[in-house]
Amino acid sequence: MRPRDRAWRLSAAAVLLAATVLPAAASDKPCTGADKAFDGTTSWAALNKAVADYGHCDKGPTAEIVTEAVLRVVIGGWPKVGEAGPFLEKDAAFKKWLERKLSSTDMPNQDSAEIRDLAKNSCPKGQAKVCAEILSAVESGRALSAPEMLQLTPTEAPPAKKP
Repeated sequence: MRPRDRAWRLSAAAVLLAATVLPAAASDKPCTGADKAFDGTTSWAALNKAVADYGHCDKGPTAEIVTEAVLRVVIGGWPKVGEAGPFLEKDAAFKKWLERKLSSTDMPNQDSAEIRDLAKNSCPKGQAKVCAEILSAVESGRALSAPEMLQLTPTEAPPAKKP
């Protein structure tokens, strides 16, 4: 087909229309039920399911409920942090979402400090990889919320002034 053919122009128009409509439809997923899904979350499996269904709703008034769910699962269920491993390995979207949530500057400092301490000092046996991923996300958020931690230190001493 040549670009001058009517069929080519119609198929090109259909492709362009689909390219503009599909992303808009994905962002218009309903958030009805998001509060309930996250509010009842007490395990990594339930958090993964809630994120799959309503992760896009983590904004506005729902964001606080989502943060509480994450804290309930991560801090409250710390002895079971190993259950996060399979989800973090096999579900890249969930891993990215969790990293973004844990590194958010909206995460209360006290809670991020507690998660950091748990990941550094109380990692269950055999869960070093999961703890390291959680620690990395939390520390990047703490660095963003405290920019003074990001200042570069000079590698050379400044030249001495002559009297």
